[in-house]
Amino acid sequence: MNLKKLSLLFAWLCASAMLLTAATSAAAPDEDCGKCHKVSAGRVLHGAMKKGCSVCHVAPHAGGTNKGVLSLKSEQPDLCYDCHSRSLFLRRYQHKPVTTGKCTSCHNPHSSNNGRLLSTAMPDLCYKCHDKNIATKKNIHFPTAAALCGFCHDAHSSDNNEKLLTFNMPELCFKCHDRASIAEKTAMQHQPVISGKCTACHNPHSQNAKDLLVAESPGLCYTCHDKNLYTSGIIHEPVAQGNCMSCHSSHQSRTEKLLLAKQPELCYKCHDRKSFTGGKYGHKPVAGGRCTTCHKAHNAKSKFLLTKSTPGLCFECHMNEELMGREKHGPFKIGMCNSCHSSHQSQAQKLLIGKSPDLCYTCHSMEGFTGKYVHKPVADGRCFDCHGNHTSPFKGLSKSEGNDMCRKCHSGAFNGQHPNTPLPGDVKVKSKGGKSGHPIDKVDDPKRANRTMACVSCHNAHSSDWKGLFRYKAEKPADLCQHCHR
Repeated sequence: MNLKKLSLLFAWLCASAMLLTAATSAAAPDEDCGKCHKVSAGRVLHGAMKKGCSVCHVAPHAGGTNKGVLSLKSEQPDLCYDCHSRSLFLRRYQHKPVTTGKCTSCHNPHSSNNGRLLSTAMPDLCYKCHDKNIATKKNIHFPTAAALCGFCHDAHSSDNNEKLLTFNMPELCFKCHDRASIAEKTAMQHQPVISGKCTACHNPHSQNAKDLLVAESPGLCYTCHDKNLYTSGIIHEPVAQGNCMSCHSSHQSRTEKLLLAKQPELCYKCHDRKSFTGGKYGHKPVAGGRCTTCHKAHNAKSKFLLTKSTPGLCFECHMNEELMGREKHGPFKIGMCNSCHSSHQSQAQKLLIGKSPDLCYTCHSMEGFTGKYVHKPVADGRCFDCHGNHTSPFKGLSKSEGNDMCRKCHSGAFNGQHPNTPLPGDVKVKSKGGKSGHPIDKVDDPKRANRTMACVSCHNAHSSDWKGLFRYKAEKPADLCQHCHR
């Protein structure tokens, strides 16, 4: 071997020795740390550990007492920011451990059996600071039950909310909950939904009330809606039971007032449809499905939740000249419209609860209408041919005054002698128009004080036990004379 080869071999040996020494020197500190510091070998290893202790620590114990017993290159969190992006931790809202720079209050700096090097598994780690009772009520939100705190909350910092939400509401909620069923753009929405305030009604962690409501209804509803507007007078049964959701949707609806269905279909969920439909004649508000034209939906001062008491409610639509007469029908006078009329539907015209004369007989005694001889309008049940059913300018609710009513059908009695039977002896009396016969007007009636003679002086307008509907016992007109002329 010549001198040149020996020189090359010596140079290679020296270089190898230097590299080996350097490698041994670099590894020595980590090996030396393990002699004193027992670092547990968890399932998850900090990336810095793979690079050696000197990534974070000054080795061996350099810096003396100024660096503390850990001999860190720098303090938390600046040491952590050597590898981790500072921007992820310094957003608008920060977790308190981040604000105080205490990274190791949540993370193990070496290794852990928990993901993200957490010192304790979630949610127990969170409960070291946060009250565990937030997740112990009857109904638990799925992320809470599954210990997925980090699904809704950022563990370090957030620009969205002081609660460190990963997204602003309601976008965060829509990551799991169907947007179309809660906040479809074309639907009418509840104000909390419009403003994205899901937690105005729902607890995001756990709650004893169904659907994680922060309170049972109607108490929850009354946090916004004035309780005094719904709890006085006569109260609709769903309201009294606190079942607001039996009529209203809590999120959205295609019907105003967030109703679950339009009127009257919504009402028919409780009220018998047959009581309002199928009749030959229907009240216009019912036929038009406008229940709340007459009824209040929550509470009212009047019976049946009417918006006004009768007859004031009826006059909202039915006030006309026919109701302004001087003489008033008894039920009408005291506002008992429903004593004759059905408010929803009927088989009879004018929504009458029965046909005449049976309807009339509920108040008027049949005795005066069922004699041996019955006036044809009465026999036919045509009470309203002669009488108004609400008011009239004339007594007895007659549609015409005095004899004018009779004249409509019995005009012949006014064109010649009346009665058309010979009077006793040579008696002749001048009547209106100069016709011979008994006077039928403008003469005092001896049998009816303060009244003048009229058709009804001799005839009963409804029925009689004697021919000719005579008011007094008589087989023929002449027999009537003795009742006045003695």
